Amino acid sequence: MVRRVLAWVAVVVIGLILGAASAWGALMFGRSSFFETIGQWTHSRVAGAEAAGPYTRAIIAREGLLALSARQALYFTLNRDENGRPLEEGCIYTIASPPLAARWWSLTLYADDDFLARNNDHAPSVDATRTLAAADDSWAARVSPVRGESANWISSRAAGRGFLLTLRIYDPRPDFRANAETLPRLTTLSCAPR
Repeated sequence: MVRRVLAWVAVVVIGLILGAASAWGALMFGRSSFFETIGQWTHSRVAGAEAAGPYTRAIIAREGLLALSARQALYFTLNRDENGRPLEEGCIYTIASPPLAARWWSLTLYADDDFLARNNDHAPSVDATRTLAAADDSWAARVSPVRGESANWISSRAAGRGFLLTLRIYDPRPDFRANAETLPRLTTLSCAPR
């Protein structure tokens, strides 16, 4: 009888250890399987997916992304320039976009600590309702620590090295296809010497 109880306890303990190791491995190493690269942007294939399993939900919760369903919103992030270097506060970038086939969109800068940059510039983002666009609805914005001459500006002051830009596309039209031609393109204009 004691031997049988010890065997059951051993099975339960081994099961708990294997389950915990499996969850830890999925959270630590499984992240890359949930993302794809589209042009300069990274896109989560599972954010907002109705069929997301427990590991997927844990990874999304760990990343801090509270996502609407993929039919309602698409999320893209960019944290490297066109040469693969991390985005830096001391650089001046321009981001240019064709018209985005959606009801509404926004582009927001998050500092290297994953929060909005702590400055008093009141320019953390641009969006469809506040961006001056060309006649064909294409638009461009400057990402830099100082405004300069740009009509559309996102302040990177106090953003540090390794900040990221998040593009949210809400209510995308059925004909929207995310690719390098349909998403905004970032270009480095200059960088201050370190």
